[in-house]
Amino acid sequence: MIDISIFAGDVLVGTEPDGPFGGLQRVVEVIPKLDRAVLIPIPVPKRPPHAKKVNYYAKGFHTTKLSQLRLMLETKVIRKTTLPLPSHWYMSDDDLRKRSPPTGHPEIPAEDRHLSPLERKRNFKFKLIAPLVEIAEKTVPTKLPDLSCLDALVRDRAREAGVSAGQVFDALHRYYAFGCIRNALLPNNTGRSGAPGKKRRAKNGVKLGRKNAAVKAGRTDQAGLILTDQDVENMQDGYGAFVRPGTTIRDAFLSMSAVYYSNGYTQKHGYWAVDLLPANERPTESDFRYHGPAGKDQYAAARRLMGEGQWAKNFRPLVGTARDGITMVGQVASLDASPIDVNQVACGNPLQPIGVGRGLFVRDAWLGLYMGWHVAINGLCTDDAKLAILRAATDKSTTLQHYGLDLPADDFPSLFFSRYLCDNGELRSQDGMSSIVDELSSRIEFITSGRADRNSSSESGHHSRHRRFDHKMTGTTKGRQAQRGEPLAIASALLTRYAYMRLLLLWIHWSNTQQELPLHMIPTEMQREFAARGKTLNRTRIEIYRWAVASGYVSGKPINPDYLRAHLLPKFTASVQRGGLILHRPKTGKLVELLHGAKFNHPYLAQAGIIQAASRGEKYIEVSADPDDLSQVFLADQNGIHVIPNIRDDALFINEGGIADLCALNDAEKLDNVLGASRRDQDDIDQQSFRQEDEADAKQLQSAARKALGKQPPPSKKKASVRAAQANERREEMNNVIQRTRSNDPEPAVLPEMPAAANDGTGTPKPPQPTLSSTSPLIELRKARLSRFNSERKFS
Repeated sequence: MIDISIFAGDVLVGTEPDGPFGGLQRVVEVIPKLDRAVLIPIPVPKRPPHAKKVNYYAKGFHTTKLSQLRLMLETKVIRKTTLPLPSHWYMSDDDLRKRSPPTGHPEIPAEDRHLSPLERKRNFKFKLIAPLVEIAEKTVPTKLPDLSCLDALVRDRAREAGVSAGQVFDALHRYYAFGCIRNALLPNNTGRSGAPGKKRRAKNGVKLGRKNAAVKAGRTDQAGLILTDQDVENMQDGYGAFVRPGTTIRDAFLSMSAVYYSNGYTQKHGYWAVDLLPANERPTESDFRYHGPAGKDQYAAARRLMGEGQWAKNFRPLVGTARDGITMVGQVASLDASPIDVNQVACGNPLQPIGVGRGLFVRDAWLGLYMGWHVAINGLCTDDAKLAILRAATDKSTTLQHYGLDLPADDFPSLFFSRYLCDNGELRSQDGMSSIVDELSSRIEFITSGRADRNSSSESGHHSRHRRFDHKMTGTTKGRQAQRGEPLAIASALLTRYAYMRLLLLWIHWSNTQQELPLHMIPTEMQREFAARGKTLNRTRIEIYRWAVASGYVSGKPINPDYLRAHLLPKFTASVQRGGLILHRPKTGKLVELLHGAKFNHPYLAQAGIIQAASRGEKYIEVSADPDDLSQVFLADQNGIHVIPNIRDDALFINEGGIADLCALNDAEKLDNVLGASRRDQDDIDQQSFRQEDEADAKQLQSAARKALGKQPPPSKKKASVRAAQANERREEMNNVIQRTRSNDPEPAVLPEMPAAANDGTGTPKPPQPTLSSTSPLIELRKARLSRFNSERKFS
């Protein structure tokens, strides 16, 4: 129900800017018997063109019907509001004296000499209207009908005080318009004298202060140095560095000039003396005496020495925390990358180090719960950030199974957040902003450079993970370069990426489900509920998360996992071949480098006509894949998302390897091609030499055989003759086998010669038929084998 009650002091405003009610108005008097309300417009501080101060002039009183105001409230033509006041109106008299100290001028009356000029000006205006205020506050015997009648008394009061009527009108209307606040009568320029808190500097090349004698004589080039903020800082640093007990201001000024305003050294009388800049190009001693002690920041010199980045990181005052405004899980995620500080080895060669990877982690900004992760070998990019967000938003069962961990998937929550905090790195690209903001309707907040405290959930997570996990492993860099005499960390690289990820998941599980949090991080509502039930409170992140889910304090966005994969999985180009898909190496531009370590195929490729299209020139296709999972890729087309499995038979590599390992295999093969070129060439030339030498010997034998035939024709090269020669060759080989197997017969048994081929009368020689006797060794060998076979047969 709408509150239509109206009291004196209420501030009303119209709901429409151009409505009949106008701007802000204060109710100064309410008379229900007469159905009357007295209002006064509240001036909006405006600076007229070319004016040096803000005008707070208020218009006069006017009356209206109280019932009409209530009707306007009920119909929402007007509404109640609050009025923000200038900060200097809240000051006490002591604060005003600090801002504008008393002058103690003898012309000021003795009773007012302890007052500041601001107080005297305020009190003067109030004295002008004090009799009118007393009349308005009287109840008997001369009660005014309403406050609007005060305007009729202003001119008489002005003549009595000897001032213009405008001064009295201004003070009276301002006093009532701003709620009878006496400080509203302070001068308009009290809080806006120039730029509050900012020192005045020269403008347009004109030096501040009086002109020196040289300028007055026409030597404008000798006006002196126009001071900048840097010059003032130099003088303040010099004052703090050189003004010490036992020194004079003059000596400190000269030392400061030698440090900041010199152009080298000159040898005089065997000594090196500093060459100061001309006097008109450096500050004067009076400038040094004035600006030097004004340096209230005692760390100014140290701040300049350490640099803005170090100062902002370790010494800058912090206001607020990264959790301000966050009230539930899933509202804001903290996303940041950091080196893992552990050297790793290749999947296929445990002796080959591959350096330190970079990890990207997604944590809930309110609770610090680890939700997603991704570790890459080289530098991270937008695809890596999107992959970490995808893992944070989808079920972890497949991931845990991939790494052989029997941990419950419920201990790894999945959420797609409403907002992501990140630095100006991985997601600051057209692809990242388009995917997260336009396609998935989330938001990205980029942290200002140098303000790591705004993303403290991730920064503190990096520190904790390094200290408790990474820096305890063999091959760690400890987050720093090797010191002199210290062995290089890469020389002790031991773990593969698969082994490191397995240990990392175990540590994340400990951080989420077992690490105890301090009591101040446990919501008071949760502590009360557990105490009321008599249950023991587990101070872990997963316990707080489960309580938040049960209490409705989770605000993640429910998005279909397949839709997330379609927009967040990295895209890879693949070549279409008759045997399936072979991925291209990423980030190679127009150069095509196939990753032969993995091939993907599925009947859908043939059904959809993708393989047939390759023969017509459409050789490349785009697929989505998890770089750490070689078991499958995803093909999205007009028929949906299809899973294309890996058909390679190397199960170990498919389970533990990734895209980076496929690239490493290609790199290793390229290196082997270079380093093994001498060996391969030598092997090829050896085979060529063997072949050429044997061929030369065979040619000599053929030549000798041809000479021995004389005029006789050489053996026929027709098929029948070749077959007869093949039969003789097999018979000779069999005889040699029998000779080696029969130990009791050292002499080889020789089969009878084949008779000469007869002519069948058609001109074609008839192939000879072999004649074997019963005592032939070949027949005896066959009989022995048949007998052994019959004796070993098993009958059912």
